[in-house]
Amino acid sequence: MTPNKNHLLMAFAGVLFAVIFAAPARAQTYTQIDCPGYAYTHAFGLNDSGAIVGDCELLDGTISGFIRHRGNWTIIDGPGALATTAWGINNLGAVVGDYFGADDRFHGFLYVDGKLTTIDFPGAVHTSAQGLDDFGRIVGIYIDHRGTWRGYSLVGKKFRAIEFPGADYTTAVGINPLGIVGSTDGSGGARGYFLRDGRYWPIAYPGAIATTANRINYSGEIVGTWGPSQDVAHAYLLTRRGFESFDFPGSTFTTGRDINNWGHIVGSFLDDAGNHGYLRVPQH
Repeated sequence: MTPNKNHLLMAFAGVLFAVIFAAPARAQTYTQIDCPGYAYTHAFGLNDSGAIVGDCELLDGTISGFIRHRGNWTIIDGPGALATTAWGINNLGAVVGDYFGADDRFHGFLYVDGKLTTIDFPGAVHTSAQGLDDFGRIVGIYIDHRGTWRGYSLVGKKFRAIEFPGADYTTAVGINPLGIVGSTDGSGGARGYFLRDGRYWPIAYPGAIATTANRINYSGEIVGTWGPSQDVAHAYLLTRRGFESFDFPGSTFTTGRDINNWGHIVGSFLDDAGNHGYLRVPQH
């Protein structure tokens, strides 16, 4: 699916003027995702061909990243890593994520055709690569020596810090030609944001104590997570029709992590057996 300029501009306008109310939910099909042989699974990213990335955990606490595509699983482990997570995948199959190394620091990475390249924001203590688009532009999070979280973008070899004005912290999680989404702090708690051409628009689910904005697709649809309390989380989809809250059936702790250009969504949910990933596909 290749976007044109008019399509992108219309989608952008749709995001900006989305009415703030709960929209009726369409019928959906949910599929649980579990890494074979692992105790717990989280799904964080997907692309238009249906490839899904995330991480999976053994009972001893060992965490590895994964790519799941057409029933095949690829495990990703960073060099000397104690834990590895794959956060995003683009339509060319490039993957970004982070790993916790033997130096007790998080490092971002880019994984292409089986080759892993480390990404570190200059001068940062910790770095995570969270999302990338089909042009190879990367966004992520770095933590400085004061423990402050900041977002960043990486285009070619050029890093740029992303900081929501007046905020104590900022993350940058998703990117495409429309702009960047992430999260920051606000007077009423954590909230998401949409960034385009240097201008920020806050995203807050009505009545939530915390809202994150995690990914945006070419139609301007944004997926994220909101919580009415510390112990409950719900996924949401924000379109020009407004907010739609949803949960994996039977779960009261569900995250919304990524949405592709077909409207398919991945995230994670918690039940009595632990953490699982899921895929949500609209019924047409």
